[in-house]
Amino acid sequence: MLAVRNGADYLPRTLEAIAAQSVTPERVVAVDARSTDASRAHVATAGVRLVDAPPTAAYGDAIRVGVDALPAREEDEWLWLLAHDALPHPGALEAMLGTAETSPSVAVVGPKVMRAAEPDTFAEYGETLTPFGRSVRLHDGELDQGQHDGDSDALGVAESGVLVRRDVFEALGGFDPALPSVDAGLDLGVRARLAGHRVALQPAARVRRAGGPEHFRLRRVSDARRTRIVRAAQLHRRLAYAPVLAVPFHWLALLPLALVRSVAHVLAKRPGSIPAEWAAAAAAAVRIGRVVRARSRIRRTRVAAWRDLRGLRVTWRALREHRQRVGDDVDQNARVADERVGFVEGAALWVAALAVVVGVLVLAPLVGAGALTGGALLPLDGSVAGLWADATWGVRDGVGDVVGPADGFALLVAALGSIVPWAPSAAVIVLLLASAPLSAVTAWAFVRSITTSRWMPTVGAAVWAFAPTLLLSVHEGRLGAIVAHVLLPVAAGCALGAARSWRATGGAALAIAGIVACAPSLLPAVLVCWLAVAARDWRSPRVLLAVVPALLLVGPTVAWQWIAGSPLAALADPGAALASEPATPLQLLLGMPEADLGGVGLVAGALALDARWIAAVLAAPLLAMAVAAPFLRLRALVPIGVAVLGLATAVAQTHVAVAADGTETVTLWAGSGVSLLLLGLLAAATRTASVLDLRSGVPVSLVALAAALGAAPVVVLGVLTPALEPAPERALPAFVVADAASEPGVGTLVVTPLDDGAIAVRIERGAGGTLTDASTLVSTSAVGPGAAELATVAGDLVAGGGDVEAALDGWSVRYVLLADGDATLGDVAEASLAERAGLDEIGDTAFGMLWQRDVAAAQPEPVAPTAWVLLAAQLLAVAVAIVLALPSARRGARTRSRRAKTMKDWG
Repeated sequence: MLAVRNGADYLPRTLEAIAAQSVTPERVVAVDARSTDASRAHVATAGVRLVDAPPTAAYGDAIRVGVDALPAREEDEWLWLLAHDALPHPGALEAMLGTAETSPSVAVVGPKVMRAAEPDTFAEYGETLTPFGRSVRLHDGELDQGQHDGDSDALGVAESGVLVRRDVFEALGGFDPALPSVDAGLDLGVRARLAGHRVALQPAARVRRAGGPEHFRLRRVSDARRTRIVRAAQLHRRLAYAPVLAVPFHWLALLPLALVRSVAHVLAKRPGSIPAEWAAAAAAAVRIGRVVRARSRIRRTRVAAWRDLRGLRVTWRALREHRQRVGDDVDQNARVADERVGFVEGAALWVAALAVVVGVLVLAPLVGAGALTGGALLPLDGSVAGLWADATWGVRDGVGDVVGPADGFALLVAALGSIVPWAPSAAVIVLLLASAPLSAVTAWAFVRSITTSRWMPTVGAAVWAFAPTLLLSVHEGRLGAIVAHVLLPVAAGCALGAARSWRATGGAALAIAGIVACAPSLLPAVLVCWLAVAARDWRSPRVLLAVVPALLLVGPTVAWQWIAGSPLAALADPGAALASEPATPLQLLLGMPEADLGGVGLVAGALALDARWIAAVLAAPLLAMAVAAPFLRLRALVPIGVAVLGLATAVAQTHVAVAADGTETVTLWAGSGVSLLLLGLLAAATRTASVLDLRSGVPVSLVALAAALGAAPVVVLGVLTPALEPAPERALPAFVVADAASEPGVGTLVVTPLDDGAIAVRIERGAGGTLTDASTLVSTSAVGPGAAELATVAGDLVAGGGDVEAALDGWSVRYVLLADGDATLGDVAEASLAERAGLDEIGDTAFGMLWQRDVAAAQPEPVAPTAWVLLAAQLLAVAVAIVLALPSARRGARTRSRRAKTMKDWG
């Protein structure tokens, strides 16, 4: 019995193989499911009887039509069932008939089904069931070396190539119509066993098969479609085989199980299988009539108990051992494909250890502090609830002029502080200390993914961990730039693999979100790189998903600034505004984000040398290797393009001033642009090392040495002139802090006399400002009516005139603090405040003179529902990216091809 459907590519050889059998079949019947190719002509040429089947017939349906068309059954008649793509060995039929003749109890005989493209590799040889009813192929993908020739009995066999006694086949009702392809042979074997017959294996019979039974009707079967077919077959068998009292419970569990398995598909990086999972569950739920008919067929022929099949079912222990063997094979394949030196063997661990030492030295005067302040850093809120409250939409300044979204950076800081809820600021200190070794790890992993060079990953770790732009960021407390530097290699490595891996998509999404939230000025460059990758992999929608979390984190701020008429303000650096002298383009090219060359001037002065020459010597080895790359391999222009984009970004950052620190304008921090420049140079230098191979030892060593020496100036700078300092126990006087503990909305007007005769004024809420309070919406906003009125009130307080009570009441200002500053102006202000009615003097504090007013504290504004929706959407996007980025069990030989593709992409 030969089932045919559009099998013209295989049919001539199959018909020839049937005719060449050592035992000729008595008759050959071809059942054609209305083929549209030359299949019918091949059948007619062979002189075989042709029977028509419906065009939608699957393999089992076609076999059923053919059996119904046979003449009356004769005694001891056997059916040999084949599909058009099954190519039997000349002795296959004789071997299976020999098994049937020597074993009268055998009613079903299965051959070794081998792969058409790999004749020595099993496609299927025996099937069984797990204790929960999932079908398992006993031997699939193994090389046939005769190791299983002793196997004689099985629970089921392949449906194509099987030899079955006709009277048994008809008594059992043939293949189950609900299982037209997958599991059809297994189900037939189970029912034959329950009817008291044996199912045997014949190792001497071989049949080569070009595809599974699902390919009979479907020429192309996606992973999702196969999931649906296999799951639908499993659910049908579960309902058909279960005890009658358990069937309702299995039916009720169909949809809940689909939900649980959908989560499992997400964790296993198979999101495309989720619709298939639900479709299979829904089909099983509504097609209960098929289950009733299947149970009726089993009940009509069953003579054996289900427990009699227990010995043929695979145990959990055997299944676990089988999976372990498969896992060991996968790991072995991965090791063969990945012969490069590891993190420890390649001395990268020593680089990370040295990076820890360097990180500690840069912050040497501050080690042991509970919280840090100064530079671009402020302490964190003492409560996790306060951190997350600052991450929602709300009032961002003390006078109510600015109401808008929180920076994406605030969300990341809240997550960071939540790791150590009893001391959130400690998490910031740990991140500062760990940034250099973390950078070593991420750069090592990235470089290792684009090269087979033995030592270049370790050199890359040194270049990235000891980069002046990172160490200067640590020195000045630029937390956002630090996170962006650590994540850039992760984003680069994952983005290139996003089109081929859900795990890479999740990793890229997390890294890109962290980069643009912590260094918004990199957003244009990141979008350019993302568009380039998306254009290259335009057939894969996964790349598009990699920027969704980033857009949700920074999109609200970008939209708010755009509506406010200042779109460039969305690029402002998060954290406290900190001005620095912009570097020249040449200094940026040398890897120095500040004009003072990051401590090189201090070292140069001590050695009586020109600081510019020292910076040039330190940068020369890496620049030389990077510039040589395009001449050795043209595709190295890709990383050179990334380096040019980074340099252009850094130069633009030095010319964009959108924030202010008091009366001083603050340009964007160029360090993040320099980090992108360094990433491109590192990738290009890696290409040079790969091409030179063994001859790259000297230049690679020079790059590593220059990187290590480049850390020394920043270490000297950190020891001699630290930019950070231990944060005081309180940001405001103890009297205010104690009051704020019960009334967080209490306001404190802080007036600071400046040396130039001006005064600085701000309103602090609660116990004082924190890192998440330092919103870029405030630092970049124009002077609003509330701020203008605040300046007028401060002037009246200092000068001793004007009615300020109504304004202070409106802002719920209960305390007025005259901070230490210019002595002359301070004395004038103190005298004016002392004489003003309504102010009760509390006295001198460590922060200055303090006065109190009688006013109710401000009530916290309720968080709008839309703010919670926005926060939930942001957290959901990040959570989905984390799930996608989690390791998957599906690894194996694809490691080599993926890494080769990544290496090719980077030139």
